[in-house]
Amino acid sequence: MCLDGMTVVRRSRVIIFDLCGTLLPGGSRLRRDTIAFQMADVLEVDRKKLADVVRDTFDERVRGTMGGLSETISELAQRVGGSPTSRQVALAADQRLEFSRELLSDKYSAAYLSQLKARGCRLGIVTDCSAETPLTWNSSWLNDVIDVVTFSCEIGVRKPTPEIYLAATRRLNVQPEECVFIGDGGSNELYGAQELGMAATMLIDPNLLDTDRFDTVSSWDGAIITSLAELVNVLKE
Repeated sequence: MCLDGMTVVRRSRVIIFDLCGTLLPGGSRLRRDTIAFQMADVLEVDRKKLADVVRDTFDERVRGTMGGLSETISELAQRVGGSPTSRQVALAADQRLEFSRELLSDKYSAAYLSQLKARGCRLGIVTDCSAETPLTWNSSWLNDVIDVVTFSCEIGVRKPTPEIYLAATRRLNVQPEECVFIGDGGSNELYGAQELGMAATMLIDPNLLDTDRFDTVSSWDGAIITSLAELVNVLKE
């Protein structure tokens, strides 16, 4: 991590993270398509068409413009020629919720976050996500560790729009320049954080490289770490 990032961490101990690909795996494309196929079977629509439309509507879904989970699933099915019943939509929603719970249950970063909390850090998350994530968040272990989380689908904007970061900093009662932002670089999130004055740092963790990314990770010439252990070590020095 760069000197500025280390200084900020030591001084303010406020860290804002990306979620998938940074704190936990986001699921491989194969795994995500498998869930879409299972939903398609329940909705009685073409498997490949539904998987494709789920991917193609990422921007709409994470901005929340397709409504809640049930409304989103109904709209996805209709876009590929389906006309699902409320029962079919409910069953497909359960499948999507279970997938979200599975992703959020991964404790890959748990030990690191616990160590950061033990050293007095306040932790936030800014995530581009669709409706199922907020619905399953409170039952996840992350809810007990993270102080503030901003879901794009709830506030209607996604990274790198300034408002999504500022929503987190306001709730943490800090200025952007008092924060370190850690992310894998998707959606130009690092540049968005940097433009607000955050000490932005890219995490390239080899164990998370199979995470399915809907946006190409942008080039980055700033600070880079390869493990959250590096962040913890900053506070041990």
